Amino acid sequence: MRSDHPSPPSVLDADTASARAAVAPRRRSPGLVLASTSLGTLLVILLTSGHNIASPAIRSTFDAGDTAIGWVLSGYTLAFAMLSLTGGALTDRFGARRVFLVGLGVFSAFSLVAATAPTVALVVVGTFGEGLGAALVLPSALALIQFVYQDVPGRVAWAIGIWAGANALGAALGPVLCGALVSVSSWRAMFVVVALLAVVFALIGRPVLPLLRGGHARLDLPGLLVMVVLIGVVAFLAHDWRALPTAVLAAGVLIAAAAVWLFGRVERRSPAPMLPLSQLRDVSFSANAVVTVVGTAAFFGTLYIVSMGFQDELGMAPFTAGLALLPLAGGNIVSALLAGRIIGRLGVRGAMILGSVLVASVLVVIPLLFDHYGALVVPLALLGAGWGLLVPTTSTAGLARAQPGKEGVASGVTAGGRELGAALAAAILLPLGVRAGIWSAACVGVVSLLVVVLGVRVHSRSASAEAR
Repeated sequence: MRSDHPSPPSVLDADTASARAAVAPRRRSPGLVLASTSLGTLLVILLTSGHNIASPAIRSTFDAGDTAIGWVLSGYTLAFAMLSLTGGALTDRFGARRVFLVGLGVFSAFSLVAATAPTVALVVVGTFGEGLGAALVLPSALALIQFVYQDVPGRVAWAIGIWAGANALGAALGPVLCGALVSVSSWRAMFVVVALLAVVFALIGRPVLPLLRGGHARLDLPGLLVMVVLIGVVAFLAHDWRALPTAVLAAGVLIAAAAVWLFGRVERRSPAPMLPLSQLRDVSFSANAVVTVVGTAAFFGTLYIVSMGFQDELGMAPFTAGLALLPLAGGNIVSALLAGRIIGRLGVRGAMILGSVLVASVLVVIPLLFDHYGALVVPLALLGAGWGLLVPTTSTAGLARAQPGKEGVASGVTAGGRELGAALAAAILLPLGVRAGIWSAACVGVVSLLVVVLGVRVHSRSASAEAR
């Protein structure tokens, strides 16, 4: 979606130029675009951690069982993970502004479905629909930021760092604000408030965001469908693998393997593939996607384990446990805001290595100090700082390696990878308990570091093409 640099002559010139064109009656302020997209991102990330606080009240209202509440908790994350790549493809096809605003509208509508639900089943429908809206918001937000800052040297990484700070702030405010709403009013009030905020942020963004045309190629519906099935099966198996019969588990693994094969076949034959196989064969792009999933699993697995451990082992109330996580959120926010300067000194890859080292090393220490909250304040802040570097660097690296006209899909890969990593962490690491779970997360963090060192290179594909 870059409009200022013509691509080298090729059969894709017309479509690429059209996909990148901006149709705006006046110049949009990059700062206003960044603020608007960051507000939308903050809101959808807020519920990633906020649903946990409301689940006991929802259980009490409907006398719901563990399975139903489990789907209330995971429905949002699963839909977010399954559909982020779809959100990226829609961004490339219809334009980032349109998809961003529609995403906020979908998020608001399904929040109201959850708020007014007469049964727990409709609450689950509402959280899944919210996840769909979030899957539209994040990839389109990144694409908009990349577009408005592409002409400002060195500012794309800085802007993505600010956007990552909004991610961090949303994750930090989720337990606190949602806990306050549930305590003062009810869990329904939480859904009503986020629905209203989504409408307000859409109204703020509508006159601010640049109107971008998408490409003219048809949507790769077979590719989208196969990818949704693949991610959905993987997430479902991770979520319920302990309760599934062996035969069902084996069948799920076979379905996932078949979906991988089918996706390759569909994309190879498609005249306009959603995710070209040449993009996946780009080792740096694929390595960055792996880091996004694995690094997220290490961080969010620890976040889930620590928040539960504060309540189970240290005897904190849920709201107090949310406040106790503020050092982690503080380190996250500060690091994300400074990411632009750190990237300027170390480069994107260097900053990514630093973030990975911080995450992996701190996770080794936390279980040794868990009996005393005071001893955890600094490690939690350092853990947040490491994650605050990983979010903007993986986002920047993914965009840098994106093929022309596929910036939305590249953003979708990054956004979906984070949500998939969080879902896998909740399913696999959380049941292990505090010490075994966090040390396992440390091993996952080491794997993420090794992938960064061995596989990630961040110079842009377009720059490489021009050099050749």
